[in-house]
Amino acid sequence: MFRVSTAASLLLLIVAIAQELNVTAAEQDLPEGFPKCKRDANFDKCLVDAVNVAIQLLKNGNKEFGIPPLEPLAVKKLVIDAGNAPINLRQALKNIKVHDLISTSKILRYKTDLDKHLIICESRTDRIEMIGDYEMSGRILLLPITGHGKSNVTLLNTKIEHRLIGEPFEKDGVKYMRLKDYRVNFEPKRVYLNFENLFNDKTLSDGMNRFLNENWETVFNELKVGYAKSFGLIFRELSNKLFEKVPFDTIFQS
Repeated sequence: MFRVSTAASLLLLIVAIAQELNVTAAEQDLPEGFPKCKRDANFDKCLVDAVNVAIQLLKNGNKEFGIPPLEPLAVKKLVIDAGNAPINLRQALKNIKVHDLISTSKILRYKTDLDKHLIICESRTDRIEMIGDYEMSGRILLLPITGHGKSNVTLLNTKIEHRLIGEPFEKDGVKYMRLKDYRVNFEPKRVYLNFENLFNDKTLSDGMNRFLNENWETVFNELKVGYAKSFGLIFRELSNKLFEKVPFDTIFQS
């Protein structure tokens, strides 16, 4: 009986230790150097300063959390559709490098409702340059457009509204939050567009690119919803690499 009881006790002890190790491994702290904010009257203001520091710390990525380098940010593919007149267009951008998105960004304000797991943020980014390959077909202002080759889409002085919509979940009895939606709205002061090899003819390509840049506001306003959806998915995936690993009360201190 003594041997059985001892064996059982050892088994229970091993299970308890294993459970404790699993909980410890599951609960991670924020990356080193990340400021933390207490949920008090100054919480939203604290977040502005804290996140401005945090995004620069993440510029080169973070292996512990599986976050790739963010500058430049590598994006395999963006598919942008605009199906309403005056623009009926499909863009497929591939093998994209997004430059300057982090280094020229500044958080301006936060508005949070953590009881509803809602975070609204406004930022300004001096320059977002997207360089990659493209395939495009459709019509712009009744003009047919088609082509494939290298592209550059550059947004200047862009105000961005970020709306993070989260949902709580528990892991080993600890509360976490994941983002179920990340909505983005871009409002640039200027957009420059360049698509090489339109129509497989340099003269026609140069003329269409000139037309696109002279009418950039009309063109981008039709395309920006597609860009916003694509970047919302990217931002959600990157953000959840932190949210799903760090407990809610560690990110947002009570």
